Amino acid sequence: MRRLIAILLILLISGLPVTALAQESADGVISGQVINGTEGGSSVDEIEVTLITYVDGMMAETRTAKTDEEGKFQFDDVATEHIYLVSVKYMEVNYYYSVAFESGETTAYVEVGVCDATTSDESISIGLAHNIINVEEESIKITEVFWLVNDGDRTYVGTEGVLVFTLPAGAYNFEAPQELMPDYQFLGGNRVTYLVPFPPGERQLVYSYRLAKPDSSELTIPLEIDYSMDSYALMVGGEGIEVTVTQLAPAEPVSTDTGEYFIHFRGENLPRGTVINIRLSNLSGGGGLHFVILWVIVAVVIVGIAVYLLKKGRSEKTNE
Repeated sequence: MRRLIAILLILLISGLPVTALAQESADGVISGQVINGTEGGSSVDEIEVTLITYVDGMMAETRTAKTDEEGKFQFDDVATEHIYLVSVKYMEVNYYYSVAFESGETTAYVEVGVCDATTSDESISIGLAHNIINVEEESIKITEVFWLVNDGDRTYVGTEGVLVFTLPAGAYNFEAPQELMPDYQFLGGNRVTYLVPFPPGERQLVYSYRLAKPDSSELTIPLEIDYSMDSYALMVGGEGIEVTVTQLAPAEPVSTDTGEYFIHFRGENLPRGTVINIRLSNLSGGGGLHFVILWVIVAVVIVGIAVYLLKKGRSEKTNE
């Protein structure tokens, strides 16, 4: 439902035919086809398709239809001035697609892509990851940003949750964007899982947690790589902090416009199960970053991921 609401908000912001509400209704037809993107995948015959109607931002009506042997479906007598979502539940995974009538048109078509489900994570990897460690007065805050990839042709549903991440022992105060927090669940063994099924494509996740600052001036933080990783960046901030790291190479330090300084490390092609040991010394220092400044840095990291994706996409097109 949260994903459905997010799609609706996008439709409203983009200005799709909400303005037509003041116009006279016309009888329209929404047709489409459910297409299984999995090679040799299961049948899409007799799949229930739901058409969800929104009026003034509120769910007003739902209708259902069944697909034929080719996955085709049709809804008749549809008002052309409203906003619609087409929903299909396939192998226990919900798929949502928006559909709208062009101005003056009375027919609209939508392809509903689905995939067979799998509990194997062999096609899941991390294309790019950033970890930001900030030593504060009373604790150590760790923020992790991931760009994940499912390069298979099946929707990954997992067995105990979907995407599973290992946190260091003693981690507490786990935080994620508010709208995504209900999609996380804690497992045993310092693990947390993101519960939303992962169809083929890309997904970005960001979360943070804290570790207690030790009584001594030193601490080793083991960070485990849960999925094979193409590129990894680690940034450590805190006044007077000294850092040594396994598995990674030193990189040029990062300085922000507001005067914050980060020790920087990078790694490439890290296999699953790799443990990066981060040893922090001189922990008596560390003034910490203001909350707003830290999230500005996270936003910059996310923009960096977007640039990486753009360059990657262009490179792939060039190689085709």
